[in-house]
Amino acid sequence: MKSITIFGALILTISLVFAGITNNVYAQDEPSILLTIAKRAENQIQNQISDASDELKRLFEEGKDEVEALEKSLSNDDMNSAKKHFLSSMKIFTEISRQLTSQTTTQTETTVQNTVKNPTGDLLRMYGYVNNLKAIAKNQNSSVNFAELDELILEARQQIGEKQFSEASQTIREIKSTIIEINNELRQNASKQESNRAQSFAQKYISQLDRLIEHATTLGKSEELIQKLESAKNDLTSTTTPAGVIKEVRNILFIQQQFELSEGKLLELRIAQIEKSLEKISSTNQIDQDSLNQINQKIEEIKSQISSNNFESATESLRSLSSLLQELEN
Repeated sequence: MKSITIFGALILTISLVFAGITNNVYAQDEPSILLTIAKRAENQIQNQISDASDELKRLFEEGKDEVEALEKSLSNDDMNSAKKHFLSSMKIFTEISRQLTSQTTTQTETTVQNTVKNPTGDLLRMYGYVNNLKAIAKNQNSSVNFAELDELILEARQQIGEKQFSEASQTIREIKSTIIEINNELRQNASKQESNRAQSFAQKYISQLDRLIEHATTLGKSEELIQKLESAKNDLTSTTTPAGVIKEVRNILFIQQQFELSEGKLLELRIAQIEKSLEKISSTNQIDQDSLNQINQKIEEIKSQISSNNFESATESLRSLSSLLQELEN
């Protein structure tokens, strides 16, 4: 790879020279630049020539001779000669670099293919996954232990830092395997929590159904309605999946809505009866005006409770009010 880099640098230098970068004006202002470039190329080639063929070593000596001639021309202020020696030396060094590159290309490609790539990118992705899992575990209030994963990530970092890429890749595979295990555990926890929430949600409606069944029985509702409520309670009690709970709750809400509509109408009829009784009592002067105003205010409160579907409170208030009117009538 170094040979390829040197070759590229030499080609660039030759191109600049032929393009006129080192023109007369520039060379006259900075003549030492030619020697600096030639010396640098010479040193770079020298670092690569130790295991080269005799032919390349001979070429290198010719290049060195041209660099020495360049240095002598510059010391004599002979710019024309200096430029000729400079170009000659660069051509020689470029040819050497070409041959070195040709000889090492196959070996370099094989080495690259056999070399394990730096797995830093994979490790960073795994690190991101682990952070996501930690966030999920925190939201679930889960007791999943991430100590093993943290240790594996630290180990992989150290291996990459020491250029042990093969070992680091193996450690990353262990990280992936552990991530899969933890992810499955978190999924199971999530499913369990979801089921628990569904059961808690269902229990809330089971309690409401108990009160609704009791209330419907007290009001003398039809056996058909009570049977629907009992059946809905049994179905909800036996359902364990969130989807099943949602389905049964919707059914219960529909039944409850039907019940509340009929109950609301019943309560409105009872209020109408009370208002007629109150009108009768007031016409016979059996009640003073203050008491009459208080009863009318109570009737308005009951109507508000009915409009809010607060039927239990409305029923209780009606019982109390009916008892009071019976006392007044007697």
